[in-house]
Parts: sequence; C-alpha cells; structure tokens
Amino acid sequence: MPDSALPALPTDLQPLFPVADLAHALLDASLTGVALYKPIRDEGGQVVDFTIELLNPAAQRILGQPARPEGTYLQHYPHTLETGVFDFHREAFETGRAMRMDVNYQGDGLDNYFLLSARRVGEGLLVSFDDTGQHSRTAVEQALRESQAREQALRAEAEQQRQQLQRLFTQAPACLASTTGPGHVFTMTNPLFEQLFGHRPLLGRPLRQALPELPDQPFYGWLDQVYRTGETHYGTEELVYLDSTNSGQLDAIYFNYIFQATRDAAGAVAGLLLFAYDVTAHVRARQQSAQNALRANVANEELAAANEELQAANEEIRASNDTLYSTQLSLHELNLELEARVVERTTRLQEAQAEAERQRARLERLFMQAPAGICILDGPAFVFELVNPSYQALFPGRALRGRPISEALPELAAHEAYRTARQVYETGLTHEEHAILIPIARPDDGALEERYFNYIQQARFGDNGQIDGLLVFAFEVTEQVLARRRTEALQAEALRNAEALVRQRETMYQVFEQTPASVAILRGPEHRFEYLNPGYQALFPGRALLGRPLAEALPETVTFGFVALLDKVYATGEPFFGVELPLQVYDAAGQLLPEAYYTFTYQAYREGGATVGVSIFAFNVTEQVRARRHTEALQEEVLRRESQLQELFEQSPVAIAVFRGPELIIELANPGVCEIWGRARQEVVGKPLLEALPEVEGQGFQQVLEGVLRTGLSYVAQEQPAQLLRQGQPATVLLNYVYQPLRDAQGRITGVAAVATDVSEQVAARQLLARVNAELTAANEAVRARNAELAAANQQLTRTNQDLDNFVYAASHDLKQPVNNLAGLFTELRHTTTFRDADEEDLLVPMVDEALHQLATTIDDLAAVGQAQRLPELPAETVDLEELTQEVLQTLQPQVLAARARVTTDFAARPTISYARANLRTILANLLSNALKYHDPARPCRVHLSLWLEAGRPVLLVEDNGLGFDAQRHRDELFHLFRRFHDHTEGTGVGLYLVHRIVHSNGGRVEVESEVGVGTTFRLYL
Repeated sequence: MPDSALPALPTDLQPLFPVADLAHALLDASLTGVALYKPIRDEGGQVVDFTIELLNPAAQRILGQPARPEGTYLQHYPHTLETGVFDFHREAFETGRAMRMDVNYQGDGLDNYFLLSARRVGEGLLVSFDDTGQHSRTAVEQALRESQAREQALRAEAEQQRQQLQRLFTQAPACLASTTGPGHVFTMTNPLFEQLFGHRPLLGRPLRQALPELPDQPFYGWLDQVYRTGETHYGTEELVYLDSTNSGQLDAIYFNYIFQATRDAAGAVAGLLLFAYDVTAHVRARQQSAQNALRANVANEELAAANEELQAANEEIRASNDTLYSTQLSLHELNLELEARVVERTTRLQEAQAEAERQRARLERLFMQAPAGICILDGPAFVFELVNPSYQALFPGRALRGRPISEALPELAAHEAYRTARQVYETGLTHEEHAILIPIARPDDGALEERYFNYIQQARFGDNGQIDGLLVFAFEVTEQVLARRRTEALQAEALRNAEALVRQRETMYQVFEQTPASVAILRGPEHRFEYLNPGYQALFPGRALLGRPLAEALPETVTFGFVALLDKVYATGEPFFGVELPLQVYDAAGQLLPEAYYTFTYQAYREGGATVGVSIFAFNVTEQVRARRHTEALQEEVLRRESQLQELFEQSPVAIAVFRGPELIIELANPGVCEIWGRARQEVVGKPLLEALPEVEGQGFQQVLEGVLRTGLSYVAQEQPAQLLRQGQPATVLLNYVYQPLRDAQGRITGVAAVATDVSEQVAARQLLARVNAELTAANEAVRARNAELAAANQQLTRTNQDLDNFVYAASHDLKQPVNNLAGLFTELRHTTTFRDADEEDLLVPMVDEALHQLATTIDDLAAVGQAQRLPELPAETVDLEELTQEVLQTLQPQVLAARARVTTDFAARPTISYARANLRTILANLLSNALKYHDPARPCRVHLSLWLEAGRPVLLVEDNGLGFDAQRHRDELFHLFRRFHDHTEGTGVGLYLVHRIVHSNGGRVEVESEVGVGTTFRLYL
C-alpha cells in the first residue's frame, strides 16, 4: 500500500507534532495493544511465521510479555493456527489491506474476547488489538464463554470416566469383547480375549471373517438371535473347537459365556457384549460331580439389575443431551447478536444515505472523508464520475474515475451487482444487498478473489427529474463473513466432539454395567461406595451398598480383614492382589451364607495424581477352590501310581533303554539292560553310547541306531551276537531286540527306544538240540535227555516272551492313565498358577508339554507293538454295522470337524454280520482314522463305507478321496509294522498292521487300491 493512500498530517500541525515523536508518543500513550511484526519466509517466499519486533506498554500488559520477547510468534501462540488468527495476520500483510477480526481466544495462556486490526507498514506488519478483560462482557459473549466452560467440563468428566472404564476393561481377568451391527464387527477386545484367539487381528473385522473356525458350531446362530431379539444368551461349560494358536489345529475348550445385546440411546439393539471364561480345567476335574444350577439364577438377577442400571444410564445421557442443547442455544444467540450488528451497521448506512440526500450541499465536503466506499456512476454506461478514497481502496491499483464500469471492473459485467444496478437505473427503485459474494481480480496476477460486500445502489435524478446515474454505497464485510463461518465451523466441531464423547462414555458405561464381573469404586478414607456394577451387588444380595461406607454396609468384611487391606492401599497407593481369600456374608434376612472364596484386586483410584479412593475387581472362585482341592487329591493318587510305575519299570524282566539325539545319549536304562551291559546305572546314564560301552564300537549297533534316527524305520533283530564286558572280561551275548524311533509333537525323530532280551541260553539250547538230533541214531537215551533239556529251555523262552508281552501290555495300560492324569493336572495348574517371571513361564511350559507328549507317544508305541503280538481269539457275535460305525465316528468327532468331513454308509446288502465286535471296531477305527488324518486339504473330505456279498462272503469297502499313495510301489511293505507313507501328521505306522493281522488271523484278506491325489480304497474279505 503506497504512503500516498494514507491520510497526511495537515501542514499547519506538522511543526507542532513531528512525525517521529508523534509515533513514539502514540505507542506509549495508546490504551490498546500495538505490536510490530516482521515476516519469516520459507525457501519459496511463503510467510510461515513472524518475529515480534516490539510490543507497546498496553500490549505488554495484555499479553504478559516484555517489549521485545524472545522466540517467534508461533512459538508463543501456536493456538493461532487452528483459530485462524495467524492466517488473518498473514493475509493482512500479503494484501496490504487494513483488516479487522473479532475472536474469542482460549489458549496459550490467554482467555478473553479480542478485537484485532492489522495493516502492513513498509516491510512489517502493525497490529492493534484490545481485549474485553477491562470491560463488561456482552450477554452473548458471556453466554458463549459459559457454554464453552460447560463443554470443557463435560469433556473432562467424560474423558475421566472413559479412562477409568478403559483401565477396568483392560485389566479384567476374563475374556471381554464388544461388537456392532448385524455383522458383529469387533469394536473392543481386552488382552485375554485376544490371547484366546492367538492374538490374531480382530478389531474392525466381522466375527465370521475373524473367526472362520466357528461356522459348523452353533455360536453364529446364537449371536444372530441375540442381536435380532435382544434376549441374552447364556452358555455353561459349552464345548468349543478353536484355533487358539493360529496353527490350523482346533483345540477343544469349555467355556462359560454370556452373549448380551447393547443398546443405543433410543433403546434399539446396536451391538453385542461378549463375556467368556475358560473353564476347561474345571470341567475335566469335576466331570463326575454334579452340576451347580445356582449360576442361572444369579445370571437372571444380574440381568435384571443391569436393566435397571441401563435405565439410569439413559437418564444421565438425556441430561447430557440437555446440556449440549443449551450449548447449541447459546451459540445460536451469538449468531443472532452478530446478525444484529450487521443490521445495525446497515441501518446506519441507510440513515447516512438519507442524510446525504437531504444535505447534498455538504456531500462534496463529506464525500472524500466518508468511512464507507462511495461512488457516483454517470449515464447508462455507468461511468465513474466520482470515487472517494474508501471506494478506491476496495480496488487497489485499479483506475476507476472517468471509465465505464464494464471497462474499469470487467469482472462485474456478468455479476448480479451489475444486473441490479441496471434495474435501479431503469426503475429508480433503490436496491440493497448484504454479504453478497463478488469475485474481484487481484491487481498483481488478475486471479479472481472471493470478497463479500454490503452495498446500496440508489438512482440519481437530474434537474428534469429523469434518472441520469447511480449513487453506490459499498462496505466490504469479507472478514466478518469469514469470521462467522469459522465460528459456525467451530460450533459444529464442538457439537460433534461432545456427541462423540457422550457416545463413547455410553459404550464404556454399558460394557461395565452389563459385564458379570464384580466391579466397585470406593471413595475417601471411609471407603464409601461411589459406584458398583450389578455383578458386585450380586455378591451381597439384598444388601444396600451404594453411598454407604464399607464397614457400615458390610460389617463382616472388618472381621475378615478386608477393611484393613483397603486402608493400606488407600494410604500407600500400592495395589493388593488377593487370591482365593475366604469370606462369609449375611443375606438380606440376616442368615449367614456358606463360606465363599474370592480372587480380587484392590487398586488405588487417583484424581490429579492424588489417591481419592480404591477400585475393586473381584471374582467368586469358590468352585475353582473346591475343584483344586479335588485335583490335589487326584495328584496324590497320581504320585502313588507313579511309584507303582517306577517299581514296575525297575522290576521288568526285559531290558529297556532310551537313546536321545544324534550322539545317542543314554537317557534311560533299567536294571535289566544294565545287567546285559555289565555296568551300573550311574556308569551309563547321561553318556553317549560309545563312551558308556566302548567295546560295542565296530559291532554295528551304532550304525543301526543312527539308521533308525535317520529313516524313522523300526529295526528288529533276532539272536544278534554282541561282544560285551562281563566282570571286566569280554563275553559274547546273543540278543533279541527292537529299535523303535521316538518322535516329538511335530513328528520329528528325537531318539530311539530299545527293548531287548538276552537269548544266549535259548540259542545255546537250540544249538544243543541240533547236536542231539545229529547223534540221535547213536544215543536215543542221550537224545531224550537232550529233548528234556530242550523242552525246559523252550519253556523258559515261552515264559520270557510272555513276560515281554505282559510287560508291554502293562506298560501301555498302567502308564497311560497316570500320564493322562499328569497332563490334566498340568493343564489345571496352567490355568490356576501365575508365574512371577514371564520368561520362566515361556521356557518351562513348552518343555513340560513336550515331555508329556513324548512320554505319551512312547507309551502308545509300546502299546502298538504289544497289541500286534497278542491278538486274543474273541468269539463271533452279531454286529450292527451302522450302529458300530456311528459309535466309532463319535469317538473321532474332533478329527471329523477338523477335516470338515462327510462320512456316508451303504449296508443295505447285509446290515449285520457275525464277527468279533472288538476286532471289527478296531478295523473301522483305524481305517476311518487314516482317511480323516490323510485327507487332501485342497478339497472337502469324503469317506464312504459299504458292504457287498461275494459268493455269500461279506466284503467291506472303505473309500476316501484323500492324498493317496503309490500302491504298486509300496504294495510289499504296506502292512509292515511301523511303516508310514506320509509324515506331515502324527502316527506310529501300527494301524494297517493291526487291520491286516486281525483280518488274516480270522481267515480273510485285504486288498488295496490307491492313487496319489485321487484317494484310497480298502477291500476287506472278512
């Protein structure tokens, strides 16, 4: 803006008031704040900040700053970016126009209503401002500030409650989640819920997409029903198959759960609240005990209480809505005030116009000094006849006087303002506009700039009474319009934020009101109940708690020491974790209820960093305590059985050893094998084979063991000679032994189990028999003596083999149940025991799991070997094939679900057959288990069982569409013991051996057809 555009000091006053002295005096004496800013530009020349060059005394008082503060403008006042104040300063500097702005500024240590005026001076920016701190506030401003204060208080309260509920939600020792919409999209999950599903991504995903393993289970239907009807669904000890480790394997887990609808402010179902608690260990521990029916009644009482609390929550939400409405009404009153100001200014402009008409003689003198833009347009071409400085300032750098409006301001030719001017010229009727948008070309680049004006177009009449031109009064209101729009935007944003906080608060409130966990907040040193959810009230039925001190409401808690614990938490701020502490309470009638046990947390509740109360999160664990006591009794029984098992192992008549790893470390050696080796147990256990028995090097034992480790194929030897040390002297021993591979949970071979018998005496007896037969013709008496000796030796061999069979049978049956009990006990301990060191838990739990699994696999392998050697002759009986098939499928139900299999049957040719039922069940169990185990994951598993008659003889067919194998290549080894064709799943290779052995021992045969990628068909000629 050139200096010539500024009003100059009259010549006669310049000697009295030197310009330099006058500027300093105005800055010091001004009652309004004056600031001088210098722009800071980026590399592209854009103004990005200002330095504060000088503040006059009034500005220093208002802002609380020195005359020349350190730091930039935005470093002191970053809040000006979001309120538009910084943009106001930058625009005033860049355009060179004098600009005004009114703003209610709350931030950066300031809280007042400011009036701003800015104008560029040379290469700097001069800003004059004042606040209303020294003036009485208008009703509109006061209402706005009170509304904002209420809004901030509401936000703070909502945020405090949200954080409180969020902490309780996250720390809840149960699985909690909430969903929204009919698709059940997860909106919140706590850590235990995420851990239950292997920490897979859940938030924002529909339940059917996030948990694909559930479609064949009834939970989707129940969830849809609860969302549709709003009726709560309860599940007690329900069996669920879940992929809790993201490994693709389904685990059987028992749950107590509640599916409950959550509602919006209108009462419509908006989503679901899911609460679940893993009770697998408890169900297994008390499978033979009676079910407790009290839980359903308690759940109904909790639901009724939750509904009452929900109604109270709705009342609170309606009160919040009334507060928001009051805020909106105050903002509306502010808008009315702003509009009234515009009307008032317009009215003053009209009065000035009337006064101008009445005093045309004074117009020429006042025209040039008028604060509004005034121009006179002459003739129908609207030639600028007169233009006052204020009007010229609206169009800086544009030559107006003496030029038609279409030439001086071509952008107005197609605008409404030109059309109304033409209308006024033709009709003589005055036209007035308020805040009309007129795009004006910028003088520097010609780009159109949106600007808003109030103007009046009035006809000018000549001496003959005819219209000969127009008189235009214009006033630019761009800043007021933009300020009003910014205010409206801020109002809308404030309303949206407040509504969001209310919705969030409602969601969190409903989560804790509807959860069956017990939650309460005690305030003050007297521990007065400030909040308790229905779950907590259910612990003390019929007792009035809310608003009362704990010692008064529940005096029995003093006796049990709970009040003393609360006092300590309140005084120290340190949390207390109570595990299975006993408590006896009275009911509403004063009757003492049975003793119950609770696991709970006392947490200091803080406001502003100071402890003001204690929060409680509790669970009734009476059933868990009773179950654990039952488990402890079972544990004593397990220890007793383990002692028996150890005695059985030590006294076994056969030699047993276990070698681990590629170094063949001797992990286990019983007295029998130590006797064969001629070593004490402490001399061999924990050492590699060749270190413990150096004399066996070169005899081939190490190579055979390494071959079993490498190939996974069992090795059986008969009468194998071995050179061993006996009492320090070499001796030859003949052995019958079996080397069996041992596998871990992933199917990897980790060791070899060896079962052996010393048959040196039997071999010697057989050799003796051969010599006796050679000399039979010469010495019959000697032969008879030798035959007697041989019979004795054979009898000893028979007894030894029977002892071996009996040991394998006893080991497989007597070991299995203790191992299962150990696994169940370990599962219970995992759910009821908390490790102090998480790293210790991560290390020990997988090690114990793997050890138990390896022991169970070893026992199963021994059982399979023993079963193959002793097939009892069972009597035939009439067997219903369909009934037996369904019985077998029931035991294989987890595998059927995991393979998503469909099994069909066709026994129309003969529904029943005569066969040993136990043997036929073993045949069906092994063939169906293989069909499910080796199904093709690329397609649904299909298995078909049928029976036809061939020459009156039943033929049983089992057909599947699984992975298949090369039947021609493996035909000779198909039914060998421990032979497998697929290693991606667990197995021992005993199943087909048993099927073949049973069918052949009953005079039948087995035929197999198989093709890789197509499937397998077994034909059993029974």
